[in-house]
Amino acid sequence: MAYDLQEQEQIDALKGFWAQWGKLIGGAVLAVSLGFIGFKGWQYYQATQSEQAATVFGQLEPALQAGDLNKAKGIVAALQKDYAGSAYAANASLLVARLAFDSKELGYARTQLKWVIDHAGKDETLQAVARLRLASVLLDEKQYDAALAELAMAHPATFDAMFLDLKADVLVARGDIGGAREAYKAALAKAAPEAQVREFIQAKLDSLGS
Repeated sequence: MAYDLQEQEQIDALKGFWAQWGKLIGGAVLAVSLGFIGFKGWQYYQATQSEQAATVFGQLEPALQAGDLNKAKGIVAALQKDYAGSAYAANASLLVARLAFDSKELGYARTQLKWVIDHAGKDETLQAVARLRLASVLLDEKQYDAALAELAMAHPATFDAMFLDLKADVLVARGDIGGAREAYKAALAKAAPEAQVREFIQAKLDSLGS
């Protein structure tokens, strides 16, 4: 096919452009394509991991209902080993920590709660719940300073009343009645007006006297 002079100049210019930039453009297209493929592969991997973690987590409920702490320990260990970044591992650790606490295995409960705090990532709510439960375990172990240290850690404002209420409980146990009274008052100030916990906090405050 014959081209006129203007068309031939355009073709020559296009050839020159591709000769100079073709490899770079091709490499960029390839990189984008590989990136997309990698992203889709990562999504698939994540979905598969989540399904597998859910299957393992599903084995935990019967163990918890039966109060079988040894079996529950094995399940949570598997979740922490293979799916540490999943919500299933953190929630399983919280549940098994509760069973361990009820079974008076306070050391194991403490270890599980610390694991949640260390692996909850940016989930501040999950970390706050774990800190509250850890402080309760430390209170039961009479490690009052350690419990107060956990309760002094940063947490979402929605947990203020609960943190202050437990702080007051620790202070009562340590014999600091004045400090406990102030903490209960602060907890009442932070609690929502309609919160049922207000009556419980008020009852503990009243029991300390004026």
